[in-house]
Amino acid sequence: MKYSKKQAVIVKPNPNTIVYSYPSDVESLSIAHIKVNGRHPDKKNQYFIEKVCDVLIYIIKGSCKVTINDKVFELRPGDTITIGKNKKYSLEGKTEYLAATSPTYFSEQNLIIPG
Repeated sequence: MKYSKKQAVIVKPNPNTIVYSYPSDVESLSIAHIKVNGRHPDKKNQYFIEKVCDVLIYIIKGSCKVTINDKVFELRPGDTITIGKNKKYSLEGKTEYLAATSPTYFSEQNLIIPG
């Protein structure tokens, strides 16, 4: 099935981030186009944990630092990184990226925890 950006659901989880979440007609995969200018999640002492989904990030523009379980990775356009479920992570920088998730992302499985 083909989807366009017009069909994406736009979410602004914090002042630094815009998420374009595309529909998916399969339960095993979803994708979002995300723009970050700062930190995501936005508070310094917070991290995400995906309880169900694995995430693959592909950097389109800009650069960022991704922290996974206290290990820092610097990413630039063309780089990818995978984040397995149940790993704490954050992203910081000015960047645009694609985030593919498997199975299909749903917000209830995404937790924000203190660092």
